[in-house]
Amino acid sequence: GESSTLTDTEKSQPSSETELSGNKQEQERKDKQEEKIPRDYYARDLENVETVIEKEDVETNASNGQRVDLSSELDKLKKLENATVHMEFKPDAKAPAFYNLFSVSSATKKDEYFTMAVYNNTATLEGRGSDGKQFYNNYNDAPLKVKPGQWNSVTFTVEKPTAELPNGRVRLYVNGVLSRTSLKSGNFIKDMPDVTHVQIGATKRANNTVWGSNLQIRNLTVYNRALSPEEVQTRSQLFERGDLEKKLPEGAKISEKEDVFEGGMNNKPNKDGIKSYRIPALLKTDKGTLIAGADERRLHSSDWGDIGMVIRRSEDNGKTWGDRVTITNLRDNPKASDPSIGSPVNIDMVLVQDPETKRIFSIYDMFPEGKGIFGMSSQKEEAYKEIDGKTYQILYREGEKEAYTIRENGTVYTPDGKATDYRVVVDPVKPAYSDKGDLYKGDQLLGNIYFTTNKTSPFRIAKDSYLWMSYSDDDGKTWSAPQDITPMVKADWMKFLGVGPGTGIVLRNGPHKGRILIPVYTTNNVSHLNGSQSSRVIYSDDHGKTWHAGEAVNDNRQVDGQKIHSSTMNNKRAQNTESTVVQLNNGDVKLFMRGLTGDLQVATSKDGGVTWEKDIKRYPQVKDVYVQMSAIHTMHEGKEYIILSNAGGPKRENGMVHLARVEENGELTWLK
Repeated sequence: GESSTLTDTEKSQPSSETELSGNKQEQERKDKQEEKIPRDYYARDLENVETVIEKEDVETNASNGQRVDLSSELDKLKKLENATVHMEFKPDAKAPAFYNLFSVSSATKKDEYFTMAVYNNTATLEGRGSDGKQFYNNYNDAPLKVKPGQWNSVTFTVEKPTAELPNGRVRLYVNGVLSRTSLKSGNFIKDMPDVTHVQIGATKRANNTVWGSNLQIRNLTVYNRALSPEEVQTRSQLFERGDLEKKLPEGAKISEKEDVFEGGMNNKPNKDGIKSYRIPALLKTDKGTLIAGADERRLHSSDWGDIGMVIRRSEDNGKTWGDRVTITNLRDNPKASDPSIGSPVNIDMVLVQDPETKRIFSIYDMFPEGKGIFGMSSQKEEAYKEIDGKTYQILYREGEKEAYTIRENGTVYTPDGKATDYRVVVDPVKPAYSDKGDLYKGDQLLGNIYFTTNKTSPFRIAKDSYLWMSYSDDDGKTWSAPQDITPMVKADWMKFLGVGPGTGIVLRNGPHKGRILIPVYTTNNVSHLNGSQSSRVIYSDDHGKTWHAGEAVNDNRQVDGQKIHSSTMNNKRAQNTESTVVQLNNGDVKLFMRGLTGDLQVATSKDGGVTWEKDIKRYPQVKDVYVQMSAIHTMHEGKEYIILSNAGGPKRENGMVHLARVEENGELTWLK
């Protein structure tokens, strides 16, 4: 049941029926008495709260300019420090993409206003002061939506700052269910000195009237305090949807939603100068600490430019979060030909903890200055050279073809093995290890070996993809300098090797117990991203000291009667890319992979991720829209389950959680 429990017939009827009486006058008396009873009397029966404004049974349409003016109530609103705004309404089935429900606005300043609104069917919220700056966090991507053409309720609550809420709190509910909480501010109408208008529907913003739509409004009520979630649920009980009536199992709890990383809006950076956060990872440590990781993309949301690997920590199960900790952020090229691309790139993070040593690893991709995976050289360049049993990184010098090498302590050696006066910073010390790769001649800083345009350094690394690793031995508070693990895991034929972002695992049983698994994927030089992306894992059997690459899921797999291999394949539909990994109780490793088939693909390994069964399972009931997913293994009442989250589509939207039961033979039965 997606439909509202409130129907047009019900809304015109009293909430209780009158018993039949032979006395017509008595019947009429009772009828008149019941006319005075609100239709949802019991829903409105709230204690210790006063009604400040109430408006019932109005419409916004062409006859009134899609606007109901309530400006005479403005002074009452300005006195409120804590408040609730509750609105019951029915929009047109074809309502505009954005329309206002209730707003307070200014005749002189168009960007000073408060609005409860609907954006692409999502109940949203904005409050702006006289400087036009947002009071609250972003609500445009809040999870709960209203139903076009049906009755809905949207409820806003605001609380002033207190000792427990130092900045105040606002909440937005849809049909009685909490959609999002913002702890950024408790500001309300009293904090908007220039507002002059109060309205339902079309909103006066300086000289313009905007955001109108056709609405039926059953009730608008403003209360003088913030209703509790339980009170909002009671006040909205006529609007509960059937699919929200299911009760949580005993002991289960849904936490309030908290924005851990929030980028900018409207193509503007946030207060810290960051445009975008992408590619989340979430790890729970042995101490119970939550570590949330992300790409901090300063200039834009694209997969290149100034990107920092950052985390935040929570020691109270996600209720509060510490400041951002930057694992690494390489410095920008100050003379880059295009500043939007002008930085070496770290991107996509995997987090995992070794249960024995307690060391936490962050493994991520690295590229020299450029467009990352989309800007790789068409001509392969050797990245490493083995000399006397040791592997050294190669440097290319302008005007020369032979390879220089970076050796112990960062000293640069000539192609014939002689030490030079050049030195590369291999043990960085500056904040965020931003000086890694800096090149010196004596004490003179010349540039950086990761720069590629307008560079002042005579040397650069190969224009290739790399895999780096950082670690923490103090529960994520501080992190080591990046270590390059590329030569351990990247074969010569691989054009690209990168992680499947999210979390890795440590095998908890079987002959390879203790093995660390990190999802990765590769491309070859035959078809690169067009036909060779292939999932696999890298693994460590010595607590992260050395790493090895397992075979790809696509290696020696039969597809349409032909045997393919990740090193040579050119088959668009057979590709599998980013993945997430779990281990079953029977020791099997399951790799959940994104691909281009439109449905979920799952591979199985019987040897701890070294090789894969040639039969890839496809599950049409679980959609895959080619975006990051995450899976975890869990037990409940003695039974084994997999919980998988991904986007439900049709685009990268509509986040969903799926539940699979693990059968005795290791097969998966999807329940939801």
